[in-house]
Amino acid sequence: MPILFGQVGAPSSSSASDGSNLPALQGKQGDIIVSELHGKYFTQNYRGNLYYGASAAAGLALSIFSNTTFVGLMLWNPQGSGKLLSVVRYMVGVNAIGTTALASFGYAFLLNAGAGVATAAPISAFTAITATRGACNNPASQAQGQSVALLGGGATLTTAMTWGRNSSFGSGTGAATVSTLNSGGIEEFDGAMIVPPGTVLAFTSAVLDGGTYTQSAIWEELPL
Repeated sequence: MPILFGQVGAPSSSSASDGSNLPALQGKQGDIIVSELHGKYFTQNYRGNLYYGASAAAGLALSIFSNTTFVGLMLWNPQGSGKLLSVVRYMVGVNAIGTTALASFGYAFLLNAGAGVATAAPISAFTAITATRGACNNPASQAQGQSVALLGGGATLTTAMTWGRNSSFGSGTGAATVSTLNSGGIEEFDGAMIVPPGTVLAFTSAVLDGGTYTQSAIWEELPL
């Protein structure tokens, strides 16, 4: 088995000349220290493993995560896909300000979701999104492409989803004469949100706030 050796130390205080053959720089735990040339996801994007999906421009009126008739962006990794979906980024923008209540956005899961829609299945109806999705390296070419994921804007579920965790943003409302706070947000996952086969990840709200939101997600598709 080949072994890569480097050299533990601090970054050099001087530049190396072209053609130099130097050891790779390592940290105190033997880790290789690297710098990005084209951006973190350039290679995955170039190789066609990075995908995006979004709601229509009009947005979606988010349901509470516990609704079995759910509305919101849903990323479904069907059973048997042979891939892991690693969510890179989630973005939400405000189309219409909610007037009902404060709300924390977050992420919910449907486990054992299977691979298809059927009357007795965990998902009995699914509103698929095909027009605003595709490979990130060719966003002008819409529709699913080579993605194994199923993307939806809502579904009818046999069993309600399980709340996962909150996001870093939410919505707030108040009387117009006092204050109104209701803005969009973005969350970078950096490998911290993986959707295995047979699982649905939903972008949702903990409380119904009455707002309408455009939503989009970017994910990698990786081998099991």
